[in-house]
Amino acid sequence: MPPRIATRHAPHRTSHPAQDVTLPPPAGLRAEDGTGHVLLTWEPVPGADGYVVHRSPFAEGPYTPLPGGPLPHPSYADTRVEPGRGYWYKVAARTDGGPGAPTPTPVPGCAKARGIALATVTVTVDATGTAPPLVTGDGAQALVRAAARHTDDGAHVHVVVWNAAADRTGTSSGSPALDRTAVVRVTGLAPDTSYAASLHGSDTVPTDTERACGARGDALLAPPGTCSSSLPHEPLPPLTTTPDGTASLSLDVPLPGLRSLRLSRI
Repeated sequence: MPPRIATRHAPHRTSHPAQDVTLPPPAGLRAEDGTGHVLLTWEPVPGADGYVVHRSPFAEGPYTPLPGGPLPHPSYADTRVEPGRGYWYKVAARTDGGPGAPTPTPVPGCAKARGIALATVTVTVDATGTAPPLVTGDGAQALVRAAARHTDDGAHVHVVVWNAAADRTGTSSGSPALDRTAVVRVTGLAPDTSYAASLHGSDTVPTDTERACGARGDALLAPPGTCSSSLPHEPLPPLTTTPDGTASLSLDVPLPGLRSLRLSRI
């Protein structure tokens, strides 16, 4: 009987289709004309690592990605615009594998020229800490950020408000079209009570603001004194709350720059 010769067979391989990492374009893309900017909003895309905004002076294109890298989340304020000039926008979601298809239908936007009054946003802070700071108005979250610290009894409140347009533009100071007037509205204070008020300010947002003051995103502020030494101090007249425990103050927030408001119950 002839000897048997052993043979090696190649392992059986199962064919799998390549995984498609392309994400659908974001839905609900909208453009809102603001003072010195065009505010873009859209719905988040599940699985997206970021978003790329494309712009063109013509509806039919060609469209060019705006500089600055992918955006981590909606929304975006395009401040690289000429007031009175129209633009068209598309947005694409992206993953590590690259960007997906942009929105099929572009949206138009046209920045407004600055008028006599500054564009105003309202920062509402709850002194009891039951709700995070809420920013509303022209440009809102895309141009203005806020963080707050408070005591459990509402006796001391510290609010930091800054102009975040420089986060994306790198624009130096002296850009009046991007200046903002922020109305800081503090609720949850003691009714019909006086509070000592002091204002701290800086022409530039410190590079260590996130670490020292927590003035990025929704982070809480650091303990008292952590970030006050470098900011000029300006005492303000006492603020008296309304019968419902609300106090309001208007602050000019230039680009770049921040304002830090502190209230202490007298």
